[in-house]
Amino acid sequence: MQNRKILPIQQIRRIGAAILAVSVLVLPAWSEAEVTESKQEMIRQLLTIAGIVGMAEQMRDQQSVVELMRMQPNYHEMMEWATSEQTDLSEADRQLLLARLEDFDAFAERYRALFNERLDFSAIIEAVYPPLYDKTFSEEELRQMVTFYRTPVGRKSIEVMPSLMQQAAEGIEGAVRPLAIGVVHEVVAEQRAKLAD
Repeated sequence: MQNRKILPIQQIRRIGAAILAVSVLVLPAWSEAEVTESKQEMIRQLLTIAGIVGMAEQMRDQQSVVELMRMQPNYHEMMEWATSEQTDLSEADRQLLLARLEDFDAFAERYRALFNERLDFSAIIEAVYPPLYDKTFSEEELRQMVTFYRTPVGRKSIEVMPSLMQQAAEGIEGAVRPLAIGVVHEVVAEQRAKLAD
């Protein structure tokens, strides 16, 4: 049980470490000075046309929901850990604090407000996407993509792609879930058979 309480915090720490690694290692590695002005402009245009820059607020809101969904199953264990880190609190005060933190919905509302206030997703998008596009596409390829996305078919592909990706993800999940459940039952059956040994 002790490992179960620590696991969510370890995951949170790993996510934080990954974000820090991106900030420290990836961001300085890409310098606009190393990329021609015309390529930088192609990347900016592509991000704008594709709606990526404009989606920053929506992406930020979705990310806060994703983080809360990850927290919710282990919320009480996480709060136990977080309050145990408050070493200046007496046990009685820690229990009072835990009682105040009992309601996940109240925590989620405050968390979402602080998360959305503090996370500058536009800056993250501008730091993460350009180096990826610079590394992946030549200037001519970027120019062709910008040209395509300005056509009616290109604009339509931008509009429908999120829905298509969502539908595809749901279809894949629907196709994989029965197999996954079958494999779980198979592993359980194997272990059950070993009980008789």
